[in-house]
Amino acid sequence: MAVRRVVTGVDDQGRSTFLSDGDAFGGDQWAEVWLTDPAQGLDAVVDPRDGMRVLEPPAGGSAWRVFTVPPDAQMREAMANAAGQMEGVEADGMHTTRTIDYVMVLEGEISLELDTGEVLLQPGDCVVQRGTRHAWRNRNDFPVKMVAVMLSTRPAT
Repeated sequence: MAVRRVVTGVDDQGRSTFLSDGDAFGGDQWAEVWLTDPAQGLDAVVDPRDGMRVLEPPAGGSAWRVFTVPPDAQMREAMANAAGQMEGVEADGMHTTRTIDYVMVLEGEISLELDTGEVLLQPGDCVVQRGTRHAWRNRNDFPVKMVAVMLSTRPAT
């Protein structure tokens, strides 16, 4: 999925400027728009293209992602492959992160499953995911497009 990313910054003369304008890092189903790492400070360029491909952002940091959730059959296969390779991901897709996530459905409808039930979400619906065990269930025969900003709840060291 092509996601255009425009990054601003400050030049040597203290003026606001465009640092980059191009595609966000990622593949067909996941665009990593930006990561922050408080250990590097605001002026540091922490670009996902530099190889930081992780589920959670760095401690005290954040991650901005646009992603596609494939239909359940494809998702089950992907989650089974990811289980044991990514911390907190179970074979059935349930996972827990130490983050607060602000999630919005852009296209399609999807169910958010928790331990106690699930809710159907449609375009424009937003979720504040507060570090709870959850899974995304796409019972359609087409992908669902979403965006999330993840804020680490782990203190930066």
